[in-house]
Amino acid sequence: MNIRTQSLGFVVGTLNRRVVWRLAQLTGPHGVMPGQFPVLRCLRDVQVSTQMELARMVGVEQPSMAATLTRMEKNGLIARVSDEQDARRRLVSLTERGRQMLALMTDSAMEVYKDACEGLTPDEVAEFLRIGAKMIENLEEEK
Repeated sequence: MNIRTQSLGFVVGTLNRRVVWRLAQLTGPHGVMPGQFPVLRCLRDVQVSTQMELARMVGVEQPSMAATLTRMEKNGLIARVSDEQDARRRLVSLTERGRQMLALMTDSAMEVYKDACEGLTPDEVAEFLRIGAKMIENLEEEK
């Protein structure tokens, strides 16, 4: 076994980059990128949100979310309108194209997941996910 494959950071980082790259190959030609997937999913679930709420839900800084939403609006994935109760706030929602691209991304993500899990048993995949979730939980706790 290569020393690099024994490093948690190397394995997790490489797996992440490969998953994102494969997803981008499938969805990029349609004008939607992997970084937009969490925003599309959140908007599907909450229907309407603000930039600040989306940044919190997705776990990114406000400037990053602003740039992402600008690209998504330009590509017709979201619509932004002024809040009638507070004109300083803009409300974000999915467009029909955004819903279509969410479906495409979901299907593409399942394809990547299936490819990544090739040769593994369902029990091995479940154990990997369980361990990964526990590690995430460990790192989210304040020490």
